[in-house]
Amino acid sequence: MNIAGKALLDTGWDVDQRAVIEADTDARLVVEAGPGTGKTAVACARLAHLINEEDIEASNTWMISFTRTAVAEIRARLHSYVDDASFGIRIATIDSHAWSIHSGHDPNARLTGSYEENITRVIELLKSDEDVADELAQIEHVVIDEAQDLVGQRADLIEALVNRLPSDCGVTVFADEAQAIYGFSDDSIGRRKGGVPKRGKPLLDRLRGVKALGFTTLVLKEIYRTSSPGLRKIFSELRSDMLDKQKHRDGLHGQTAERIRALADQQGLKWTQMKVADFTSDDLLLFRTRAEVLMASQFCDLPHRLRLSGYGVTLPAWLAICFADFIDPFIAERRFLDLWAARIENQAAPHYGPAEAWERLVCVAGRKDGSVDMQRLRRRIGQTRPPVELTLPEYGLHGPIVGTIHASKGREASNVVLLLPNGAEFESIEDEIEETRVLFVGATRARASLIVGESNAFRASTLASGRVHRSARNGKSTMVEIGRDGDITARGLVGRSEFSAADAAAGQAFLTKVADVVTTYKLEADADLDWRYRIRAGNEGPRVGALSRNLTYDLWEILSNRNQKNSHRPPGHVNHVRGLGCATIALSPDDNDLETLNEPWASSGFILTPRIAAFPPFFFSGRR
Repeated sequence: MNIAGKALLDTGWDVDQRAVIEADTDARLVVEAGPGTGKTAVACARLAHLINEEDIEASNTWMISFTRTAVAEIRARLHSYVDDASFGIRIATIDSHAWSIHSGHDPNARLTGSYEENITRVIELLKSDEDVADELAQIEHVVIDEAQDLVGQRADLIEALVNRLPSDCGVTVFADEAQAIYGFSDDSIGRRKGGVPKRGKPLLDRLRGVKALGFTTLVLKEIYRTSSPGLRKIFSELRSDMLDKQKHRDGLHGQTAERIRALADQQGLKWTQMKVADFTSDDLLLFRTRAEVLMASQFCDLPHRLRLSGYGVTLPAWLAICFADFIDPFIAERRFLDLWAARIENQAAPHYGPAEAWERLVCVAGRKDGSVDMQRLRRRIGQTRPPVELTLPEYGLHGPIVGTIHASKGREASNVVLLLPNGAEFESIEDEIEETRVLFVGATRARASLIVGESNAFRASTLASGRVHRSARNGKSTMVEIGRDGDITARGLVGRSEFSAADAAAGQAFLTKVADVVTTYKLEADADLDWRYRIRAGNEGPRVGALSRNLTYDLWEILSNRNQKNSHRPPGHVNHVRGLGCATIALSPDDNDLETLNEPWASSGFILTPRIAAFPPFFFSGRR
């Protein structure tokens, strides 16, 4: 037995946890695990036990999770259990696993295909392709996390995968039906995502309903996340109500909200009275809708982080600061440490230092001689879903986290402020039940204390692009979300059509200075850029970028929806655009956009970008 295996056995697992961890290699289990019962730890310990004690090859195990954030947490925890063997475990989101199968077995696979097309093709491969069957025949155990959230095509995919696995391949499925909330989006209350109900039976019903698959159910009961009496009642008693179909009735949402208020450590906080300065980096401020999060962020001038869908994966600023003009094919550790000392110091430094930064680079693109392959690094982090080792878990600067309940699923914090919506309306009892689960998920993110506040639900709309907008009561302005993935591109930062080489250099130099501070920008419509908006630092500062046409198109759509009779136009300038430090855009060596950029970025592929997350007012102009 190795040291990691001994440490694993010495851990104080309870009887239920140990039953899961030490189950037979080929066992097929559905593990019902409520919040705070140690689900993630047990999932990792299950794989670690199989590798350390049952001699299963790490490379023959899969861990499938719902989100990239969960993947990062699982990978870190597994490494502490099984040392270097954890790197052999295929830990990824379901979408990443699907793409791996698709790209590996279909010569016509392409990233530009729609999500539905890609998943449909993977399901076909799972059902009929013998090469896929041969690959899966090597798999000895699969762990599936957050199974209650796998709906629609993702559920179809997992069902096809389980059916195709060898009969002696073990499968451990973790789920909590009380936390099944992904039939809704975080854009509005009481409306299913895209307005379309879930399709087909839930995954758990499918797995349990086929006797030949051989699934049995185990339950984790003991709560470890919190010792607070009120929170423990929310975690247990309220969860029982969520699962008891006999208690599902009209008014369940309002009654659940009242119980959460009664059991919380504090209640009555108004979100309009909240100040980020009153909270610490251990605090999580949760709203129901993304519009509320954007509104809270817009009026906060202190560092904070956002946990919100639609902003893409964030690469830390130090990558661009170190490598903006680095064009050598490889870099040695000594050279990297010199660059860090000269350029990072205390500025834009993450929560880790140069030694760990180097370890992360080596993990992603290391060579046998100990150096880092810069071309490979760019290819890997230039992907739509770059490796989690070099991404940031939240969008913004070190400080309290402000987010939606959906985007915070699976995460926890010492102190949680839960802002409950008022006046929610539902079209059916099913909608009300699922929305009630959203409240339960939000309340169970807390470890130490829960404060319940009130949010003034306001009407906001969402465009087909996902951008949120909200008209002011007086009708004179419209608040519009800025900072979505695709709003700022490499061309908009250092492109030759947008900037001279000198202006691009000035903009990048300014961004380097503000890489770790809150900055206010101004947008200026530019006729030379077909009225796209340039991003200026303050009123007199340098221009640091230009927004893509995505925003311009959406503004015209907003105008069309608001008033089709009158001819209006977007404003010539927009103030109060909040920037939360900076991040990195990395382009693969074969990216076509490189030829449109100024040097040295056209050669290096690393560009610094303002991390904009804003909800400013747009005062639309009158008739032309």
